[in-house]
Amino acid sequence: MKKLLLIPLLAVCTTTIYAAPNVWQSSFAQGFIEYSIQDTKGQTLWVVCNAGADDESDHSARFETKSKSYENTDSKYPLTFILDGKTEVAPSGTTNWRNGANAWYEFSHGISKAKKIEVFVNNKKMTTFNPIPSSIKNVAKEISTCKAKW
Repeated sequence: MKKLLLIPLLAVCTTTIYAAPNVWQSSFAQGFIEYSIQDTKGQTLWVVCNAGADDESDHSARFETKSKSYENTDSKYPLTFILDGKTEVAPSGTTNWRNGANAWYEFSHGISKAKKIEVFVNNKKMTTFNPIPSSIKNVAKEISTCKAKW
């Protein structure tokens, strides 16, 4: 009986929890501001802004599941977002060209105030984030300050 109780206890103790779901977080390291939001399954959306790291690095948006990471390039767009049920955005891999800069502007300004963020990978819905209002106001609103390089 003691062994049967020990197994579930070990499973609970080894589960890793990174952040509260649907709360925007931010951190700063080596010239980059990293914004992240996580769902209840541990899937995470990362928005990374080059806030002075170097001239070669650009902003990025990345979605991570437990086993894979997805990010757009300038020619392939597996990652798409629908913001507040009405605006579809797909940020480019770089912002140093006109279309990439325009896509980044739409993405960064939309996601910085979105109350509902639907994430699609290759046209398949992966998750929906519903950020709490205080994290939009105190954290996510700053994403709009990430200006495109172009």
